[in-house]
This record gives sequence, structure tokens and C-alpha cells, in this order.
Amino acid sequence: MHTMIGFVAALSCGATASYFLGSRMKRGADYLNSITRVIHLRQLEDLLTEKPRGLLVVVSGSVASAAPFVCKDNDILQAELHLKIKVEDGGFIDKTISYLLQRKETPWHLEDSTGRVNIVGAQDALGFDATLQKYRLDRPAAEILDSLAKPEGAMVSAHSLYGRALNVGTFLTFVGEAVRDKAGNLMIRKPKEESFMVFSGEGSFDKMVNYIKSESEHHLLFYKISATIAVALAVMYGVDLIMGLCVGSESDSEENHREEEE
Repeated sequence: MHTMIGFVAALSCGATASYFLGSRMKRGADYLNSITRVIHLRQLEDLLTEKPRGLLVVVSGSVASAAPFVCKDNDILQAELHLKIKVEDGGFIDKTISYLLQRKETPWHLEDSTGRVNIVGAQDALGFDATLQKYRLDRPAAEILDSLAKPEGAMVSAHSLYGRALNVGTFLTFVGEAVRDKAGNLMIRKPKEESFMVFSGEGSFDKMVNYIKSESEHHLLFYKISATIAVALAVMYGVDLIMGLCVGSESDSEENHREEEE
């Protein structure tokens, strides 16, 4: 019986956790689905006319730039060093340090066949780093390594030098606040309270929302099944317990009756 009680308790805890997790994920999916979808960028004009402040939108388009877009002038240069650092007892410890060498950005915007919108502070959006393409640097490694500040006594056992850039034509979806700048141009920026997010690839935002929704349904289904099983087992245990008490009571009564007759 003790094993049964422990199993029911564990099942109940699992069901409760699944309920709260599933409910939270469902609220998240519902919230994302409630954000205004901008199918064509030209719609932003009308939307901002109706709601000039606090307009949270989902916008999509391809990366474009009016200026020449050259990787060496529009990228993030990084170095990653694998070091061996000598410690007091004479041994060495391994440590990896990443360095940000350069960050340059050519002005760019999102566009589709109907219009364009500027993105302000895109590098602060969740998921932005994943949209950048990685490439090897042509610079001499020694030139860069000598300029990096390393811990005293550290030896470079391996290194990796690379750049990352946002390619023209990359299809991105941003979740942010739509506003106008002082010149009246449309732009998307980080909302004051909500998360600023970016997704790469056509349909990536919808896929993410559908995944969250699907996972929430799985958790809530597990909650319902687990809760039903836990209740059924608890009822069975209660019935067995009551029946055991009743049988015990009847046995005691019969024994007392025999003793009185004797």
C-alpha cells in the first residue's frame, strides 16, 4: 500500500507540473498569436494611423540596403582563443576566451514588394546572432593575436578567427514596436515591456508558435491522463482501505460474540 501511495503522489506531482507548464506555454502561444500580423509592409501606414503609439507587430521582409553591402564593412569580427594557463602548483588549466574585435554595420532595412521598414537596434533582438552568417577571415592570424590581451603566463594552444555578417536577401521576421522616426519614416524598435525578437526564414515565426502550441497540448493531455489515473488509483486505494476496515470490524464483532457465548 505504501508503494501505491508513493506512486499516486508522484503521478499527482507530475500531473500538476505538466498542467502549469502546459498552461504557461499555451498563454505564450496565444499571446504571440494575438500580436498584429503585417502581411504587407504598406499596411504599417494605416495601422500607425489608427494606433500611433504602442503598436506591437509581426513584420517580415528581406534584408536590403541602399548603400553598398560589403561583408568586410558590415560585420562582426570575433576571435576565440583556447589557452593553457599556468597555476601555482606548476600545472596548467584550459580556458577558452572569446573576443569581440570589431562591430560595423551598414544601414539596412526590410522590404517586400509593397514597401520598406527600418529596423532600429536589431542586434539587441532575441535570436539576431543566429541570423548572421559565419565566414573565415583572410587577415594574418599573428596580426590579430598579438593585439589581444591574454592572462599572464597564458599560452595559446588553439585559436579561431572569424567574421559574421547579415547577408542581403535574408528573409527575417521581427516582433517589435512599430513607430515613425522624426522624419516620418517607418521603423521597428524594441518595445518598452515586451520582448524584441527576430526569426530567420519564411514561416519561421509561425513554426515556432505552432511548436509551442503543440507542446502545450501534449503537456495538458499528459496532465489529464495522469490526473485521471491518479484519481482512479486513489479511489481504488480508498475502497480497499474501507473494505479492509469493514472486514476487520466484522471479524472483531464475531470474535467478541463468541467470547460472550462462552
